[in-house]
Amino acid sequence: MNLGSRAMGAVAALFCATWTVPAAVAQQADSSGPRPALEDLFTVVSLGSLELSPDGERLLYTVRSADLEKNQTDTEIWLLTLPQRGAPRNVRLTRNPKNDTQPRWHPSGDRFAFLSVRESGSNREERPALYLMSPTGGEPEKLYEHPTGIRSFDWSPDGKWIGFTANDDETEEQKKRREQGRDVRLEDDPGRYTHLWLLDVEARKARRITSGTEFNVQSFAWSPDGKVIAFSATPTPRITDSWKSDLFLIDPFDSTATPRRLTDNPGPDASPVFSPDGEFIYYQGYQSDRYRVGYDRVFRIPKAGGKPEDVSPNMDVDPSPYVFTPDGKAVFFEATTGTTRGIFYMPLDTRRPVRLTGDRGVWSQASFSRDRRRVAFVHESPVKPQEIHAAVLDQRPGEGVLKNVGPLTRHNAHAEKWAVGLTDVIRWKSADGKEIEGILVYPAGWTPARGPAPLVVKIHGGPAGVYLQNFQASSTGSDAQRYAADGYAVFLPNPRGSTGYGDATVRAVIDDWGGMDFKDIMIGVDTLIARRVVHPDSLGVMGWSYGGYMTAWTISQTNRFKAAVVGAGITETISMWGTHDILHVFEGYFSGSPWDEGRWEEYQASSPLAHIRGARTPTLIIHGVNDQRVPPNQAQILYRTLKALGVPTELVWLPRTGHGPNEPGLQYETARRQKEWMDRWIRKKGAKPTAN
Repeated sequence: MNLGSRAMGAVAALFCATWTVPAAVAQQADSSGPRPALEDLFTVVSLGSLELSPDGERLLYTVRSADLEKNQTDTEIWLLTLPQRGAPRNVRLTRNPKNDTQPRWHPSGDRFAFLSVRESGSNREERPALYLMSPTGGEPEKLYEHPTGIRSFDWSPDGKWIGFTANDDETEEQKKRREQGRDVRLEDDPGRYTHLWLLDVEARKARRITSGTEFNVQSFAWSPDGKVIAFSATPTPRITDSWKSDLFLIDPFDSTATPRRLTDNPGPDASPVFSPDGEFIYYQGYQSDRYRVGYDRVFRIPKAGGKPEDVSPNMDVDPSPYVFTPDGKAVFFEATTGTTRGIFYMPLDTRRPVRLTGDRGVWSQASFSRDRRRVAFVHESPVKPQEIHAAVLDQRPGEGVLKNVGPLTRHNAHAEKWAVGLTDVIRWKSADGKEIEGILVYPAGWTPARGPAPLVVKIHGGPAGVYLQNFQASSTGSDAQRYAADGYAVFLPNPRGSTGYGDATVRAVIDDWGGMDFKDIMIGVDTLIARRVVHPDSLGVMGWSYGGYMTAWTISQTNRFKAAVVGAGITETISMWGTHDILHVFEGYFSGSPWDEGRWEEYQASSPLAHIRGARTPTLIIHGVNDQRVPPNQAQILYRTLKALGVPTELVWLPRTGHGPNEPGLQYETARRQKEWMDRWIRKKGAKPTAN
């Protein structure tokens, strides 16, 4: 059983800032180790999809790697044996040039199923199909291939059936129109619906469980006795309806059955999980008639129907779906708190969580044996890349029991030497006295005697993203150690709006984009300057998505920065409202559309373009040509505006790219250009004339 996850003005002159570095948080680094180059980041693999066997003695997991030369990524399935006696051993099970994902043990533990995209030998599009494999090895066996591909699946408790979700196929009329080149699309057309299917494993035949256009299936769960399936569904597949889900029940074996609606909440009811006795369904959501910025709550509702009951932790966190103990009296979940993510145990009678992991690093993707006495998880920290850990749990595990568990794999052992810069969690008081937190990566070998260093401020997306204590040499998005190796300090602030600091903090930026969040960041920068860690004349700022917005906002408010990189950034809020795909989220942050009473002025007040006339910071803009989340016009209007104002600027278009680059080659180019822009304008390295 796996835990689902569901990442400047002179302000300091006006407000006194304090800076605290807790001694227990400082992450020591070996400054004598090799310095990570950009190419090195592509040798770090990502571990995921942990699936502990029912007896807890074997673990399936995926390893995702990148080949920079071939411009490809590959995900393969590995097996880690966890014997009661003897040393653990891991072995690679699949060797497919395409991706093998979502491994799921058969309830007996003698085999597993997974999704795989494999060469078809034909011209038709390759789609994820179900495969079976023995943990002892051998060739995978194709179990079932659906015409539109399989999105997700799960075994029935008796192992005779597999429930899965798949998109509806084109109708004959739609196929004909596409072949004739007449396949026009209407705005707000819902597209293809997703529905539930049931596969007879022995017969290898599948039939529909749900159909039609009344709802669009999201996630589902089998009841413990295998007689019914609970699922969440939205009214349509439109992304703007994604927050309007409800819960349904259906008998998968009755071909005449129709789904029975359990909830009728205008807001989301999602991620259903049955209690061990099958009498209750637990789920995530909130009670609201409009999209709500903030944390979800956890509810339970009787399987027979009734009134939902709030059973959220007595702690201000946004928990992952619950994993129950066998007796149903307690649960496990994951949650982000500050700059860490941890695993918690919680008795349901008190709902007071006990943190099983420490307060340094990131613990995630926990998976449990059937009796919940064994757990496996991924851990990383600023000085340790991702590896898999496992431990035996007491029936009522105590606080911190997992914090000193050692790694069982060495997938990224070669990268440990790259953490050359000391990492600290820092805290400071913002303009209104609120304590704000962030992460600082020092230059390699830095001491106060070396004096202030150049600084790059990296602002996270969201706004409800967060910087965690992860390994900052693991990808082009987590590459602070690459800058530290070249003498930069890197500041990763978590201003208000970030997750991990309570529901009120996430909601604090509603109707205030570019307000207190900007002051939070700037006072953090000024604190570092006051402590003589960084030089006030050698500052750079960058970010992606909302971080790109905050970077564009920053250059519209101050010229203190020598260089800026705006990645997929929002630059003009009203045109953003009118062109992007998640309209409901934007209106949640701005309390309505620009056409609602008083909202036009609010949108304008938070628009970088409305304040850009005084900008002077050399700015690199990077954007995907197919970005629907932040449409490309946001990049183009900033580029043309800066050129008109005589500001040095370049606009880099990423082909075949949506809201962020997925291809290794484009990730490389993005990261290379980001740092070269900082070097050019902060250090005058490799400078060349910029046409204006």
